[in-house]
Amino acid sequence: MEEYKEFSFFRGKVRFRQPREHRLSVVELLFSANLKGIRKKHKVVDLGAGFGALSILTSLKHECSVWAVERDKRMINLLKHNIEINGLRERVHVVELDIRDIKKVFKPGFFDVVIANPPFYNYMQTGNGYHHETDTTLKDFITSGSFLLRDGGSFNILIASERTIEVILYLKERNINASSLRFFYPKTNKNAKIVRIHALKNITPKPIVERPLIINEEGGGYTPEVRTVLESFL
Repeated sequence: MEEYKEFSFFRGKVRFRQPREHRLSVVELLFSANLKGIRKKHKVVDLGAGFGALSILTSLKHECSVWAVERDKRMINLLKHNIEINGLRERVHVVELDIRDIKKVFKPGFFDVVIANPPFYNYMQTGNGYHHETDTTLKDFITSGSFLLRDGGSFNILIASERTIEVILYLKERNINASSLRFFYPKTNKNAKIVRIHALKNITPKPIVERPLIINEEGGGYTPEVRTVLESFL
């Protein structure tokens, strides 16, 4: 059985070698297109980088430096391969580390932006640990991100919509306050399943709930917004 497969995205501008059980989804591509607060000279950290999709897309889109933090040996090998084939050795830096040990490597406030796509669910529905928490929790991601983020910096996180209040409360405990939320809907007649939350450290903005992001049209196929992202993000 094939263990890995390599795919091209955005008209061949980026390639990823991926494991069978953890393939890049359109939701993650849309998260990349909806990140906020990133500028060219910013230092960005990706917590739980996996095989590097979010780190690589962020660096390509914003021409910024990204530190990809990952502990899984298998994922680290894929991460290094994907950085190499996309020509990003100078901009995407691999940090082999459990996010709970972040203080051993970095100084507080080192980064301008934190991005995180943690396991969506806090209980095991299947045997796939990439989508469900095992030992590392949502609170661990937020605690580590808070330590790494400078005052005024941006925290972008993608999580299941059922955990929206949980995320906002964890962030607020660290004085990281929600600036905007965007809910991702499978279709117009379905409830939101995913939410992107953008928050700011030691700033208290007036939070905005953005217009919904609808992924699929009623008759099938992607909506115009999603097609635009897939055609012109890079």
